[in-house]
Order: sequence, then C-alpha cells, then structure tokens
Amino acid sequence: MPEGKLKENLAMMRTSEKKFTPGIGVLFRRFFQCTIQPHIIWAVTEWNTEKHHNDAAQSLMKTRRDDRIASILFGPGPYFEIFCNEALRLRVGEYSDKWRFVIVAHGLVNARAGAKLLRLQRDRVLIVADRIDWLRLYHNRYHPDEFVAFLGFRDEKTFHAVCDVEGFRLEEYLLTGLRNPLGMSYLAGYNQFICSPLSLFSKKP
Repeated sequence: MPEGKLKENLAMMRTSEKKFTPGIGVLFRRFFQCTIQPHIIWAVTEWNTEKHHNDAAQSLMKTRRDDRIASILFGPGPYFEIFCNEALRLRVGEYSDKWRFVIVAHGLVNARAGAKLLRLQRDRVLIVADRIDWLRLYHNRYHPDEFVAFLGFRDEKTFHAVCDVEGFRLEEYLLTGLRNPLGMSYLAGYNQFICSPLSLFSKKP
C-alpha cells in the first residue's frame, strides 16, 4: 500500500475484514506486516475451494470474478495475489499468535531444478523441523515454480539462536537449495521480508 496512507488503508481493511468468515468459505486468514517497510503487508488466506474465493471476490470487490484483473482496481497501492496449493509434506507446527517473528519469502525456482529442489527441501525440513515453530510453503497452482513461504518463531532472539545451519542461514538452507555457502542456488529469483503479525482488530494500528 502507498507510503503515508497506512493508517487510512488499515482502517479500510478492518471494515472489509469482518466479511471474511467461515460462512463464505474462509478456513484460515492472517496478516503479516514488514517491520522495516510497514506499508508492505502480506496475507495468507486458506479457502474451502477456489470457487469460494471467486464468489467472495465478486461479492466483496463488486467487479469481475477474475481478481487477477480485479486487483488492478483493488488498490489504491500495488497489490498482487497468487492462487496456491500448500506443500503439505513441508508443513511444521500450527499457527499461534505467540509467533512474533515471521519470515515471508517469495521465490521463483529455476525451471530445470523444480523437482530436485522439492526433494532437497523435504530432506532439509526433516533435519531442521525442531528449530521451527511454524512453517507453511505454498506453490502457485498455475505456475508451480513460484512459491511463498512463511516461517514463524516466538521472537527474534529465538530465531537467531537456531538460524545457523551448516554455514547457511536457516531460511537459505530450507528454501534456496544451496549446496554450500559459495554454491549455486536452484532459484531464479528470491525476496524475503521480516514481519510481525498484524491484527486488524487490535487498538494499535
């Protein structure tokens, strides 16, 4: 969302958020606000089906069903949305409001390395699962080489206590597929955001 409009836009989000209920097919929904650039906000929403999402988008946004197009009007700031499937074998823990330090990663896998990276991620999640409070990894259902990952920890101190793995940072070890600290990545692109949970219904914006 645009810088300088954070308070105004959060107020708008609070109003619309009351409509995202299990009655329209919402299973889980949480927001994460970047600590360095607070106007960057990530959301993860799990729906019963994609149809539930499309019905809600048409109803809430009052525009065409394909909100990959409708998002252009959803503004006023930059906005994008990815339809994803969860990599169920890579999930760790359950979400809790206790996780105050959240890493959000958005990446694009080298098209020739997708299957190899997925196998490597599965192996490495098994190795470091006891270091992570919460992990969810989602792949774009229409372009599986794109992913979004959420890693949650109790606080920053907890993360730094476990973040070194064989010379890698924890998220680097899990997500990039690097074979050694100077090796090549299996990723074509990668962005990472350090976030904290955002409650739209708390008194503090």
